[in-house]
Amino acid sequence: QLFWEKRLQGLSASDVSEQIIKSMELPKGLQGVGPGNNDDTLLSAVASALHTSSTPITGQLSAAVEKNPAVWLNTSQPLCKAFIVTDDDIR
Repeated sequence: QLFWEKRLQGLSASDVSEQIIKSMELPKGLQGVGPGNNDDTLLSAVASALHTSSTPITGQLSAAVEKNPAVWLNTSQPLCKAFIVTDDDIR
């Protein structure tokens, strides 16, 4: 499924006392693409890519993303614009 992350939208983690754990804040340079994409969906996609692949995560490199986000994209990369991690992001 191309947009499998959408199934996880609206779900959140909780601790043993059932208090919702605040989601991570993503770097400003990391922007999702696709219909209805948000930070939680993007975080799920990036985490999944880190756990299921040993290839670097670069984001979607195709210019077609800007014109039609529903096109068949590179499924080995999360649905985000291409990005570069800076030293400030690591800090």
